[in-house]
Amino acid sequence: MATPDAADTGPPGELDGAIGAIYGGPLDEFVAARDGLAKDLRAAGRRDEAAAVRKLAKPKRLAWALDAAVLAEREAFEDVDAAAASLADAHTGSDVREATNALRAAARSLADAASERAAAAGGAALDQSELVPAVLAVAADPGALATLRAGRLVDVPSAGAFGAFAPGPVADAPAAGGAQHGAERPSAGRARATAREVKAADRAAADAESRYDAARGRAEAADEAAERAADELAAAEDRRRSAQRDVEAARERLDAARRDARRAAAEAQEAEDRAREARTERAELG
Repeated sequence: MATPDAADTGPPGELDGAIGAIYGGPLDEFVAARDGLAKDLRAAGRRDEAAAVRKLAKPKRLAWALDAAVLAEREAFEDVDAAAASLADAHTGSDVREATNALRAAARSLADAASERAAAAGGAALDQSELVPAVLAVAADPGALATLRAGRLVDVPSAGAFGAFAPGPVADAPAAGGAQHGAERPSAGRARATAREVKAADRAAADAESRYDAARGRAEAADEAAERAADELAAAEDRRRSAQRDVEAARERLDAARRDARRAAAEAQEAEDRAREARTERAELG
């Protein structure tokens, strides 16, 4: 995707629009578009904004599809936002049922918009079974919902309170009389094992997050070092060009001085020849 023109990075509102165009554009062009915008800002002397743009994270595909849908069809997001607020405030059973139905419908509409955006951009297909739970997970997370409202969601959070309303497989009904043949409760040992597995998974996730943060920090430091090196190279190129101009000017002065010296030498020789001729003529006259 072409980088925004310099005029598009002027007022802050236009910069927000340029960033929105990157998040709403093709996912495989995100990095090139982000870095191009940062370069334009840097060239315009807006170094802090350029550094902030360079730090924008590339979204995961599900998050990107939702961003693109929100940026393209704002009303679909507003319906999700309103339905999530209604469900959070519901107290009676009828209110909960009504808000739940509204949230499901709104989630499906936003998921449809996201699916269409993903299909229009090419790449792997996304369907309702992926997108509806993603919308519900975002709707249950105020921070993620606010980020999606800006069209800058990077990843879908884990399913939250509204995840229970996502379509999914229905459990088998218990046998007549309430007996659950062949479906025993998990043993205490298995429960403890599951708890250990959850803790191990939490530790692994925290470790992965820490490694990600460290890698991101190294990447940002490398970006800053690359920018400094680019500035130093540009300054060195300026000095080299200036020195080259000085060398060329000195060479021209040297050539001019040599021409002047040759011309003066020729004039001196001519003057000497005339003086010799004059002396000879004087001697002949006695």
